[in-house]
Amino acid sequence: MILATMLAFAAGAAGGVAVEGVPQIGIATRHARCIVREIGVAPAEDGARATRVAAAVKGCRAFTEGDFTQGRVLLGDRPVNRRWWGRMQVTLDAVEADIVAAVIQPKQYKIIWELPDGGRVDAYNAPEPLTVIKLLTVPL
Repeated sequence: MILATMLAFAAGAAGGVAVEGVPQIGIATRHARCIVREIGVAPAEDGARATRVAAAVKGCRAFTEGDFTQGRVLLGDRPVNRRWWGRMQVTLDAVEADIVAAVIQPKQYKIIWELPDGGRVDAYNAPEPLTVIKLLTVPL
């Protein structure tokens, strides 16, 4: 039973998205957490689960893009420019793809950080400020 639980945890967290830089970590984490909150408990039926995940990704992406459009995404005290935001799109796309791949069971999911030393903590619960993390989507 313990082995099955460990395998399920490892399978649920097998992917992950590497994120570098303080602003990117915050944006990617908020985006990922928005998606898993919107999904809630994933439906058991594959089609319903895919529909709910797609709707969550679309809604949260619109919210994140709205933050940029309205000048609420900042580097220091200045709004980021289009070029910087264009590079952030790659990370947001990777976060979305990772969540879509991870949500395979009728469960609720959460986002955790894998630290550079391999340790895992709840998002924003790191012992020190970080510049590199790996976002993982895991079932509760």
